[in-house]
Amino acid sequence: MNRISRFFARLSDGLNLVIELIVALILLVLSFFMITAVFFRYVLNSSIYFSAELSRFLLVYIAFLGSTVAYKHKAHVGVDLFISKLSEPLKLLFEKLIILGFFIFWGVVFVYSLKILPMMYFQRTATLNIPYAYVFYIMPITALVWFIHLVGDILKK
Repeated sequence: MNRISRFFARLSDGLNLVIELIVALILLVLSFFMITAVFFRYVLNSSIYFSAELSRFLLVYIAFLGSTVAYKHKAHVGVDLFISKLSEPLKLLFEKLIILGFFIFWGVVFVYSLKILPMMYFQRTATLNIPYAYVFYIMPITALVWFIHLVGDILKK
């Protein structure tokens, strides 16, 4: 493994560890707000007016960041019925084509999310009253993390 490959492997592993911790923290915050909202609603007959919106946004962050963790751990759903029957060179070719497909998809997400972000500063959320840009930041961030994981994988092969 050359120096660049080792660098991307370490960067990918370190970034994945940080993202796993962030996802766990977000999950804790989400759980706390959901339990608190249920307690307030059914025990105190009151409600936390922003809990539903905050929960939605936190769930979006978990889904986007969690996709990078799932990719890193090879935990995405896949059907390898046909690929498993191929020879090693063909398997490697298909793996590289799949990585190329991910590059294209996340490249499109990255470019268009950067185009949308400036407009999102003028739109505010209903109850939290924050710019929607804060919610949409997760898209280019996730795309960058995917790029790092994909580059690390392509250099390994």
